[in-house]
Amino acid sequence: MKKPLTIKDIAELANVSIATVSRVLNNNSWVADKTRARVEKVIQEQQFSPNLLARGMISKKTQTLAIVVSDISNPYFVMLVAQIENESLRAGYKVTLYDTQSANKSSSQGEIIPEENIFNSITDSQIDGVIILGGNIDYYNVPDSYFHELKKLCAAIPVIVVGRQLAGVDYSCVERDQSGCVALATNYLISKGYKSIGFIGGSKSVYITQQRIDSFKKTLQQANIMVDDNHIVLNNFYLQHGYEAVDKLLSQSEKLPEAIVAINDHVAKGAIRALKDKNISVPDDIAIASCEYFPGSEYFIPRITTVNHHNELIGKTVMQVLMTLLKDTTESVVPEKIQLSLIPGESC
Repeated sequence: MKKPLTIKDIAELANVSIATVSRVLNNNSWVADKTRARVEKVIQEQQFSPNLLARGMISKKTQTLAIVVSDISNPYFVMLVAQIENESLRAGYKVTLYDTQSANKSSSQGEIIPEENIFNSITDSQIDGVIILGGNIDYYNVPDSYFHELKKLCAAIPVIVVGRQLAGVDYSCVERDQSGCVALATNYLISKGYKSIGFIGGSKSVYITQQRIDSFKKTLQQANIMVDDNHIVLNNFYLQHGYEAVDKLLSQSEKLPEAIVAINDHVAKGAIRALKDKNISVPDDIAIASCEYFPGSEYFIPRITTVNHHNELIGKTVMQVLMTLLKDTTESVVPEKIQLSLIPGESC
């Protein structure tokens, strides 16, 4: 007796994800007309009635979600994972965490686990949904092996990414305001009267760095302030990189800028330590503002002027979208844009 087709079989025949087939069956408005037509054609060709197909869709649920994170020691990921886990437990799901340690490759003391291997493992496991936080998806040059395994994962399990949308891969996406945070921090420094402003932190190979640098330069230009490339140091996202950035600024320019925008609070703290070691006072001699708040910065001396991305709201949005996908209902959720807020401190 021929085995009935399942939703996975229909997805493979139509070259779409399982979530997309489910949306078509439930007449969900998120599906593009061409994609819907392709799925419906497969269903008709297989001569299945909706009731038969529904029975084929029955599958075992484990009430388990996977979170793939590129560095759990990063405060941004700590906050986000904690919020997602809280929301998951409230929804009746347990969480399996995969920490690849790929975000800070140069400083990682542990083994860096290829994300492709993790995707392959998740695909073969009984996982209901996947949340991806950072990793190779954040780099300009996404490895072919990663892209291939990500496509396979998205075809088998509902996936949501906090980051950007890659062309040719079917997953839901929650994006942060990477430009607005820089504009907030930079405009605050400008409002304080600073005319010479630098930027430190971030990696050239990561897409958010370029977004933030573009916003930094645009904000200065709008204020008729000259952009000095000698006052821009792009190295990475951690404490030591803030320290190293100050060293580089001092080595490549005769005079430090009046103020610095750091890509996040970690980089800002490293920079403040480096300046202190050189008897340069913050904010008396130079001001510093950060594009991204990390918990605990309010207890640092001086308190850092920073931008709150409200990760608690990002976590709730991620779970709201994922729960909708897992319910396979006609309900649709359009992620709300998370508003940023400036936290004035003592560093400028």
